[in-house]
Amino acid sequence: MSPDISASYVCVPNLVQYVEFQTGKNGDVLIRKNADTEFTLKGVFLIARNDFYFTPDGNFDPANSFSSRFQDTKLSCRLAAPTSPDYQLFNDDFPKCVNNLRSLEKMIKPNKETELMSGLTEHLGKTQFKISHALFEPKTVPPPEEVEENMQQKTGDGESNSTIADTMDDSASLGPEFAMESWPVSARCLPHLQELYETHDICPLPAFDNNDRLIVLDQYEAMLRGATVEVDFTYTHYFIKKKNKHIYSAVLRRMKILQKPSAIPTSPYKRVRVSAQHDKGKRRA
Repeated sequence: MSPDISASYVCVPNLVQYVEFQTGKNGDVLIRKNADTEFTLKGVFLIARNDFYFTPDGNFDPANSFSSRFQDTKLSCRLAAPTSPDYQLFNDDFPKCVNNLRSLEKMIKPNKETELMSGLTEHLGKTQFKISHALFEPKTVPPPEEVEENMQQKTGDGESNSTIADTMDDSASLGPEFAMESWPVSARCLPHLQELYETHDICPLPAFDNNDRLIVLDQYEAMLRGATVEVDFTYTHYFIKKKNKHIYSAVLRRMKILQKPSAIPTSPYKRVRVSAQHDKGKRRA
């Protein structure tokens, strides 16, 4: 009997036997064999404190050496094995997750001249993997028939039903704190954000607290860095022809906090500090 992977648990044995990559709109998408829908993986992980870029602007620097554009910004972080005793099972299973991701990266055979950039990394001797979330999406124009159908629904008898609710724009349920115009980017990013108002939509991080409420922007770091989380994600493959490079990456679909970050260790020692003396004639105490 074949193992049941309906839960998409990333640590299921021999995951690679049941999935394949299929060319999609942006890179190659992981799907279940003989299917045409994205295959989503699930697991419980610790959000590492190193390389944390789940911030409202992804720490984008317009003067970056790669000449990358703000509209291409991806928020990212590293996921590691959970360390809490409450989630020991998932800590024990983490090597299986790593083995499965390594196996996925071997499915597309590169030639000797190509470079492979793995989604897996090492930090202080321990394996982690990078997960990302695209901050922007280009605006799309719905086809005329869809616009007409939505207008007919809006001019109906006003009765609340699932059909009307399903056609509402996702942003309708978000508060003003998620408005693109007030998105809390750094001063260096603000002009670049304003240039995108007419061409792009912004996509809040699909990260939720333990009450299933979407985490507000200014709480990303405080609530997520170092937290234990349940994560739904997919694995993608990109080939950059100009650089002859294969790139693998985990792409976030949903994240929920299971356990808040633990306190950062503090030192009992205090440093002596001396301030500059700006006032003439003022003596140090």
